[in-house]
Amino acid sequence: EEMQWMETGDTLKKFSKDWGLNAVAQPSHHEVIAEFVPVTANIDSQWTWDTITEASKLPRNSIVAARWIRKPEQRKPGQKVAHAVFAFADMRHANAAIRQGMVIDHKLVSVRREEKDPQRCMKCQQYGHIARECKSTTDICGRCDRAHPTQTCSAGPENFYCAVCKVKGHVAADRACPTLLRRIRERQQRDPTKGFRYFVTEDESTWD
Repeated sequence: EEMQWMETGDTLKKFSKDWGLNAVAQPSHHEVIAEFVPVTANIDSQWTWDTITEASKLPRNSIVAARWIRKPEQRKPGQKVAHAVFAFADMRHANAAIRQGMVIDHKLVSVRREEKDPQRCMKCQQYGHIARECKSTTDICGRCDRAHPTQTCSAGPENFYCAVCKVKGHVAADRACPTLLRRIRERQQRDPTKGFRYFVTEDESTWD
């Protein structure tokens, strides 16, 4: 069976060596975001995946998982489209989806590489761990930095205060948060393939 360039044993070992003695490189799925997908699509179904790959001229069984970014029960009344994450076993097939888009429920949708944000705790709002691992005994609000759960906060924009930056004017989840942007830059410095439009392979067209 043909192996992916970045996931061959020799390549993984080389990258692990380059990253450091404690680094362990493992094969993984390659996730993309499909934008404005009709909510009528049953993306949990293997039949749907087969229909998508056939309509999108992608190899059969190339999609191995899918999920809505926001849970269906959280949608607004009358909402017709939503973003979804699709996972591919082969990065070349993921790149093909990014390059040409995907046909989902008879609609051609745009596809982009999934770039996960640095991990931030929804309990204490600090980076580096998640809520179930948090050692804090107090919930910190992501909107006003006070000691209560974010979902109970009634603070308006004039009272926004970032619990991460300790700066007034934005919330902890703000995409323009200086701390978030700094951590994204640091991650890109550690892994030069981050920030590329495609998953980087031996194909030079994926290098920009």
